[in-house]
Amino acid sequence: MSPDKGGTPVSFEEALRLILENATEGTQITRLPVAEVDGYVLAEDVHSPLNMPAFNKSAMDGFAFRHRDHTDGDSFQITTTVAAGDAPGGNIEAGECVRIMTGAPVPDDADTVIPVEDTSAMGGPADGPSAEGGEEVRFHSVPPRGANIAPLGQDVREGDVVLKAGHLLRAQEICVLAAMGRAEIPVYLGPTVAFAGTGEELVEPGGTLAPGQIYNSNAYNLWSQILHAKGRPHYLGILPDQVPQLREKISEGLSYDMLVLSGGVSMGRFDYIPQVFAELGVELYFQKLLVQPGRPTVFGRRDNTLVFGLPGNPISTLYAFDQYVAPAVRFFRRHPRPQATRLTGELTETITKKAGRLNLVPCNAEWSEGHYILAPLKTSGSADIFSIAGANALALIPAGVEEVSKGKMVSFRRLYE
Repeated sequence: MSPDKGGTPVSFEEALRLILENATEGTQITRLPVAEVDGYVLAEDVHSPLNMPAFNKSAMDGFAFRHRDHTDGDSFQITTTVAAGDAPGGNIEAGECVRIMTGAPVPDDADTVIPVEDTSAMGGPADGPSAEGGEEVRFHSVPPRGANIAPLGQDVREGDVVLKAGHLLRAQEICVLAAMGRAEIPVYLGPTVAFAGTGEELVEPGGTLAPGQIYNSNAYNLWSQILHAKGRPHYLGILPDQVPQLREKISEGLSYDMLVLSGGVSMGRFDYIPQVFAELGVELYFQKLLVQPGRPTVFGRRDNTLVFGLPGNPISTLYAFDQYVAPAVRFFRRHPRPQATRLTGELTETITKKAGRLNLVPCNAEWSEGHYILAPLKTSGSADIFSIAGANALALIPAGVEEVSKGKMVSFRRLYE
């Protein structure tokens, strides 16, 4: 289809619907070291190769003994000490016990552990806490048979499925994988993402600026965001505002899972990106949004490649990637929640705006006294990237609203969730 600069703008929600409706799930699986899989999605079921615990394990520091031998106030002979990592120790006879530490294997003959605080050393103070250094120990308040022992296989049995494919891997899941002895983990790879900044005015960081030129910050913003979303970035360089060069580089970018360009998508004389997209067979789903900042945002698809044209101002580029591109990247790698979670928070200041567009307002969100507090940040416009360096959230102010008063609750999404 040919580009239509007068195309009908779509809402924030409709844009997300169109993007995720056209997104594809990746199938490529790789194996990563267990220390590097945080934030990835598990690609295969994980079965336990062992019982957990792998032995009858003491749940606390104390003394292991045969429950049938005891009466309250009895004294027991300490035969040995068993620490975590030791072998279980020898047999226990009537009137004997084993000093045992938390996590240590319980001797086969023992069936109960009495906590150290419920004992006293023979010959020491009546309320002596531990019998450390003594050969005999007196038991007080003896617990029921089996107390304070985690039995073999209590948590997991050999062969059990401990994590299913599709599970998002975080610290707690990584702990499970390490506990299973897994050194490498199969996970879904993120998409390959070609990206570039466009414009004759751009110079790479480290270069020398001529009058009228600026440094190419957006490409490095995109690079960072792609990596954070666990995409695989491929930098196309700075693209000039020249149709032949744009056509060449965009053609290259269309061989990747996703193509993301910054700049050249509005209604200026040299904004050729939508035209080149259409010439190369990209089906355009929208070219404008009812969102501020970020109205001139383009989304399309050619075959299985998702194509994004983002506004050129740095704040708009950052927001647009975070809100529209990142969900598509997460969907590709089968993240169970591709969209950022929508939360609510209390404004610390009144926000005023024009009606007609949803506004994305940068904020600092902090949890305080049972709810989030949102402190809006002041910006001088969508080129003022310096003003949002500390932002961790975007408040979503509805299109039909012109003012939201201080103290009101509003929806927000975290940046870089």
